[in-house]
Amino acid sequence: MMTQDTMQDVWKKFDEVDITHSGVHHLMAIYYLIRENGYARGIDVAKYLNITRGSVSVTVTKLKAKGYITEDQNRFYRLTASGLENVELVLSKRSIIRRFFSDVLGLTEDIATIDACKVEHLLSRRSMGKLLCFTDFFLSDNREAKKFRNAYNKICKGVKRL
Repeated sequence: MMTQDTMQDVWKKFDEVDITHSGVHHLMAIYYLIRENGYARGIDVAKYLNITRGSVSVTVTKLKAKGYITEDQNRFYRLTASGLENVELVLSKRSIIRRFFSDVLGLTEDIATIDACKVEHLLSRRSMGKLLCFTDFFLSDNREAKKFRNAYNKICKGVKRL
C-alpha cells in the first residue's frame, strides 16, 4: 500500500525526467524537418508544431543548454548526438507502446498512437524492455502464448468499455 511518503517519492520521479514532453516534440520536429528539408529553423519548428516562434525560442534555449541541439550563424538547428539519441529512443518507445496498445489491447490505430505519445516519455528503458518482451510473446506462435491470448480475448469480450 502506498503511504503519503511513498507517493511523494513517486511524484518526485516526474521531475527527474531529463526532457519535457514539449522538449521531445521540439526535438522530433527538428529531426523530421531536417529529414524532409535538410534544415530546420525556428519558424519551421513553429509551423510544424503549430505554436508561436516565442514558444519555440523558449524551448530551444533549454534544449541548447542541455546539449541536445546546436544553432549555427544562419540560425539553422542541428541535433547533437545526444539529441538524436533522445529522438531515436522516443521513436522506439512510441513504436513499442503503440504496438502494444493496438496489437495486444486491440485499440484503434488513432487511439494507440495518441496514447503512446502521451506516455512515451514517462516509461523507463527497463519498463519498455519488459513491455516489448511481453508484446512479442503475446503475439508469437508459441503454444502457451496462443492459450494465453485466447483466454485473454475471452475475458475481454465481457469487459465494459469506459
